[in-house]
Amino acid sequence: MINESVKSLKKEQVVSPVVSRPVTPPLVAANRLVQACKDEDTLYKCASSDSMDNLRAAPPSEWLRTSRKYIVEDESRYGCRSESCAVQSSGMTTFLRPRMRYTGYQISGYKKYQVMVTLQTADLPHGECTVASPHVTGFLTIRGLTNQHPEITTFFEGFAVMDTVGFLSSAMPAELGALKGHDQIDLEHWLNFPCFKELCMHTGDGADGNNVLHSIINGTYTHRDYLSNRFIYMRWKEKFLVPDAEIDSVEGASYDGYYYIVHDQATGNILGFYYHKDAEKFQQLELVPVYDQCSGDCQFEFN
Repeated sequence: MINESVKSLKKEQVVSPVVSRPVTPPLVAANRLVQACKDEDTLYKCASSDSMDNLRAAPPSEWLRTSRKYIVEDESRYGCRSESCAVQSSGMTTFLRPRMRYTGYQISGYKKYQVMVTLQTADLPHGECTVASPHVTGFLTIRGLTNQHPEITTFFEGFAVMDTVGFLSSAMPAELGALKGHDQIDLEHWLNFPCFKELCMHTGDGADGNNVLHSIINGTYTHRDYLSNRFIYMRWKEKFLVPDAEIDSVEGASYDGYYYIVHDQATGNILGFYYHKDAEKFQQLELVPVYDQCSGDCQFEFN
């Protein structure tokens, strides 16, 4: 969700937490996009090649090696690492499960808004499957976005990048149309995640010897065994306002876009970027898990 006032800044120069990418066709300059991002230090360092098996075998001190201070220098227990990151047979992980809560900020230029997320469901698919239902759902609450509404809550659905859901819009099933944009826009956003940039530099599984980035662009890459990797890539789409789902909009705010999301299974942290064609680019979402689990049913009663 964003403040609609940022739409008026589209034709003006705006300050973004991440340097804007050149408007270049991805098929022509894919490697150049990676190189342009390669030396930036705007986000935390991480290793996309880390598997969950390797992380579980490593001491917790190795997990901490790639983390950084939270944006507000939070000294809380968000840095605590769970020693068990195994995927449960029920479609949940240590951090992606019902009633799990996250707190953090959405940053737009010089402004930042407090955000709270509570997961309602988690049904992460195992193996190859068709897209039948959201992989995660939950409630996203943002504070201070508009003067008229100090706190706004939306219900969202999320889908993970996996065998049947690709990184690019052209590699996504038709039923996820609300989460689709353009392949170039997808690359510009995914390449803001250091773990994705590292993934792109690896050699793909195909016999052509191309790296993963070329395979993604060519449509030959399949993101298999996504739950065994340290980083889970997702897209989140806000669907409606709560508790009154009949309200179509809120004056001064918009949730027409969607989020590109990366979840770190080792730390529980979530990093994202909001996209809408009329909004300021690269509005950043940073969330950390809350370890004192909420009690009760953590649900809204929709009107």
